[in-house]
Amino acid sequence: MNTPRRYYWVFAAMLLASAPSMAASPKSYDTLINEARAGNYEPALAMLREYTQQHPSDRRAAYDHIIVAQWAGKNDEALNVYETLGPSSAQMPPAALSAVARASRDTRRWTQALALYRQGRQRFPQDSTFALGEVMVLADSGETDQAMATAQSLVDAEPANPAYRLALQYVYESTHSPYDALHEADRAITLAPKNTSAMRGYILALQRAGLPEPALRLAQSHPALLNAAELRRLQGDYAAELARLADIPTRQEAERFAIADRALAQYDKLIPAWQALGPDAHDDLVRARIDRLRALSARMRMKDVVSEYEALRAQGVEIPDYALSDVATAYLYLRQPEAARDLYQRAVDSPANKNNSANKQVTDETGLFYSLMESGSYDDANRQMQAAQARQSTWLYFKGQPEPEPNEQKLAAEQTAILGRYDANDTEGAQQRLARLVTLAPANIGLRTSLAAVDRGRDQPRQAERELKMAETLAPRNLGVESEQGFTALSLQEWRQAEQLSRDTLARNPQDPGIRRLAREWEVHNKAELRVSGYRDVASNSPVAGNGDFGFDTVLYSAPIDYNWRVFGGGGYASGNFDEGRANYRWLRTGVEWRGRDLTVEAEASTNNYGHGIKPGVRLTGTYDLNDHWQIGGSAEILARATPLRALMNDISSNSVSVFARWRENEQREWKIALATSHFTDGNNRYELDISGRERLYTAPRVKLDLEMNVSTSGNSKQDTPYFNPRSDLTVLPTLNLTHVLYQHYDTELEQKLMLGAGTYTQKGFGTGAIGSIGYGLTYRSNKVFEIGASVTAISRPYDGVRERDIQFVLNMTYRF
Repeated sequence: MNTPRRYYWVFAAMLLASAPSMAASPKSYDTLINEARAGNYEPALAMLREYTQQHPSDRRAAYDHIIVAQWAGKNDEALNVYETLGPSSAQMPPAALSAVARASRDTRRWTQALALYRQGRQRFPQDSTFALGEVMVLADSGETDQAMATAQSLVDAEPANPAYRLALQYVYESTHSPYDALHEADRAITLAPKNTSAMRGYILALQRAGLPEPALRLAQSHPALLNAAELRRLQGDYAAELARLADIPTRQEAERFAIADRALAQYDKLIPAWQALGPDAHDDLVRARIDRLRALSARMRMKDVVSEYEALRAQGVEIPDYALSDVATAYLYLRQPEAARDLYQRAVDSPANKNNSANKQVTDETGLFYSLMESGSYDDANRQMQAAQARQSTWLYFKGQPEPEPNEQKLAAEQTAILGRYDANDTEGAQQRLARLVTLAPANIGLRTSLAAVDRGRDQPRQAERELKMAETLAPRNLGVESEQGFTALSLQEWRQAEQLSRDTLARNPQDPGIRRLAREWEVHNKAELRVSGYRDVASNSPVAGNGDFGFDTVLYSAPIDYNWRVFGGGGYASGNFDEGRANYRWLRTGVEWRGRDLTVEAEASTNNYGHGIKPGVRLTGTYDLNDHWQIGGSAEILARATPLRALMNDISSNSVSVFARWRENEQREWKIALATSHFTDGNNRYELDISGRERLYTAPRVKLDLEMNVSTSGNSKQDTPYFNPRSDLTVLPTLNLTHVLYQHYDTELEQKLMLGAGTYTQKGFGTGAIGSIGYGLTYRSNKVFEIGASVTAISRPYDGVRERDIQFVLNMTYRF
């Protein structure tokens, strides 16, 4: 039956009270009619069909036939009996007339139903059934203005009549005005608190107004007012409301999880119970399983979200568009951006998206943006977010408010687009735009936190710290601020602070992706670290390194001890062939490292064996950060490992002292100057000056091109030495470094590098010659704990005026465990 039947209860009591009592056999007739009143219609209908055929002139039996048939929902049968009455139908009693009118209404015969209800109002002015029916027919047929006027006139005439209040409630619901409908239902229940029709209307009005919790409480205290299907829908509404509430940010993250747990507890009871009901509850069961996805998402049970979604799809269930965002969020959380991208795209493209709130629209568009970024579709991501920004107006105008309000969703979309620029390596543009937005909205916590993250990413942790301090004054317990403070503390080597922030944020919201990343960074920091490096010359005749030179160095650092300390130990080997023979150098070393804010110091003792006994060595190095841009440092070493291998072969060692100063504007530009002096045991003193720098020339999402410059000069006080020892020399070597990310999936990355250099080498007494170099390398990183890189470099340069060619293979590995 297509006609709305929401208010059958308005008439039921009246019709039952008016049922006729005549029949051929009064006892059997009364029994059958009473059974019909209890819902057992067929026996009474069978009797009435037979009787009216045998006694077509018995109008009272025909009226009873009409009433019972309408009770049974057999509207066509009721109308067929009505049509056999002919002119005598004008004399129908009120119960029969009301049943015919209702049957006409249920079969969408609006004109006939309206005429019958108006006839009833004229004949029986004291019977409110017909006035109510007229209002409902007008509302059902789309004549809502006339229905509203009629209902309002009834209420104005008898404001204390709860039935007229219910009629006005019906019209408001037809015009999709649930709160006005609830107001009338509330007035009706106030006027007649014991009236079951008023109570039922009030329960349903609460449900339609989005208040399922009080509606469910009332329904449970009046169990006869709703049928099983209506009660299931109300229970589903209440569980869905809890799931929605769990998805709304609260002051304490634990509150959201508690609400999500309540929702999941409801679903854990409802779903098995409805599964046991079979086909009757199928639609309610499917809806509950779909709505449960949001509760699982709010509780950060993302694996369960995906598992349930895929189970529903496998069973042929079509997931509605409103649930796609929760599933897409789960896929993105589980680092499956391609699956997330497709679902977010469906959610954004859905026609229903236009009816969503601006916040929901921007949330879905932001999810699509990040899934595109993580999938490597940078251009598509930027175009999508630009379109999202364009859809949002800068200002919002509210009725009754003279001044417009800034649109927070426009700002959120712009902030996301800026962070996308940062992820796509436009770090300078992102920093500038965020700084401008912070100037315009200095009290916006999210903007300051994002700016701090970009500052930190650009090697400016102290600037990030200042931004976060300002954000902290505005929101001392904001999770985003605390999480970013934890990352910044790690960059500043503030280990205790990093630990406290990681523990606090993890305890408050252990499933947040940013907080989990901080916890992971802290976990990695507390691991032991193994570093291995090695080289091998494939073709060389260098007077410095020898022919076929080979070497490696290994050092193992312990996990941090008392936050700042690490002990380490390792060893290495180097060898090369010279005219005098083969040189071999072995060393073992152990030491301690101290790392704190601004300062790193390392002290080492070593044993060195290069063919002339075992000799001890000592090394002390340190670096100090003056600020985000300047760093100074130095080292002192007895029996320096940088001593030329050919010198060691001839039992000549050296002690060295060096200092340096580094200026680093950001990750794209830095310069360093270093001074070193070495004293060799053969009396030679070497002085070295080195200036090196790097300038970024080009940046794209997966490509970087840097110009590296190296200018170095050295001088030696002694010339007659068995090792390469120019009186003075000058090297100028600019190099282009092209870095290309071949593959990236979160913490897994494969990167290739192409190096091309061309410069000059000037040696006193031998003139100037060209230097050329070319190299290629691959680096693989995984899970923040493993990195391995290999490169091969070919270089051509002169030594003592003779051109030498060298092809060298280099391997580096770092592993934390």
